[in-house]
Amino acid sequence: MVTVGDQHVAGSVVTGSGAVVVHRAGAGPTIVAQSGATVNVYVDGLPQATPKIRHPFQEGRRLQQADQHEAAIREFGKAFAAAESDSQRCALHILIGNSFLDTSHFPEAEGRYREALEAAQRAKDREGEAVALGNLGNVYFQRGELEKAEEHLKKALAIQEEIGNRLGQATDLGNLGNVYAHRGELAKAEEHYRKALDIVSEIGDRLGQANALGNLGSAFAASGELDKAEEHYRKALDIFEEIGNPLGQAIDLANLGSVYLQRGDLDKAEEHYRRALVVQQEIGNRLGQANQLGNLGLLAEQRGNAPEALRYLREARQIFAEIGAQPGVRQTDKLIEALERSQP
Repeated sequence: MVTVGDQHVAGSVVTGSGAVVVHRAGAGPTIVAQSGATVNVYVDGLPQATPKIRHPFQEGRRLQQADQHEAAIREFGKAFAAAESDSQRCALHILIGNSFLDTSHFPEAEGRYREALEAAQRAKDREGEAVALGNLGNVYFQRGELEKAEEHLKKALAIQEEIGNRLGQATDLGNLGNVYAHRGELAKAEEHYRKALDIVSEIGDRLGQANALGNLGSAFAASGELDKAEEHYRKALDIFEEIGNPLGQAIDLANLGSVYLQRGDLDKAEEHYRRALVVQQEIGNRLGQANQLGNLGLLAEQRGNAPEALRYLREARQIFAEIGAQPGVRQTDKLIEALERSQP
């Protein structure tokens, strides 16, 4: 949901997915937690700007929401060339960074968010500063740099609390929960997800509710509470379908696939992974594509089809390497090495 104030429009967008490979006694590795990170959207002054700024900004937002990110970046660039203040430049850097993050161009996203942070600090724009810090935290989270992610997200949360931005608080709480989940600190993750869910439920943010429900599902899945995980994933998926968010749908389709995989229902798992892969391909999310190829590789391994498993895992590894997602590279390297050793 987008909330409109006198000079500000803020919102949040689910982006990407991170995979956690869990090794269980007596079982093979399973990707069980794919938490959707959430980036904040910040558009200070742009809806009220002159037509030469406002028109390309509006077209860029339309294209961004339709997952046409290259075209969106071009339109935001036109608005940036005409920007009249550091706050507007901060907002446009963030919007461009979000499109880069959504398409797994991590260095470009980081560069834009750093530019946004500097512009916000020059303008003494606390909300812009918080959004830039939080979105930088998401870049580090996707790269697996969890300490840096936590540091930036905590700084962002402190500012959001200071200025009373409830939606921003919920976003940063949820993303901190993702950091703790990936460290295996599941009780701490659940605590942050529940706080986020309370806030977005109070303010009526449907996208935020879906994100928080899906993240809670991942915490339950990682702790082996599969019925609770499925319940939360289904609630999240229903909301993503209702509001027309394909990336959120893809993440929770994959999460449901992982629940079925853990239960041993391989046909249902494959059905959900393939549906998720199609959506990720349609919207051009390369990190999501790599995660689903990895899931299909793990599924093929459980079926005893090592050649197919290796093919999927190698495809996944190639994408992880191309986009600089080092946790994915490391995970797939380990899985590929173990599979290759097991071959006659």
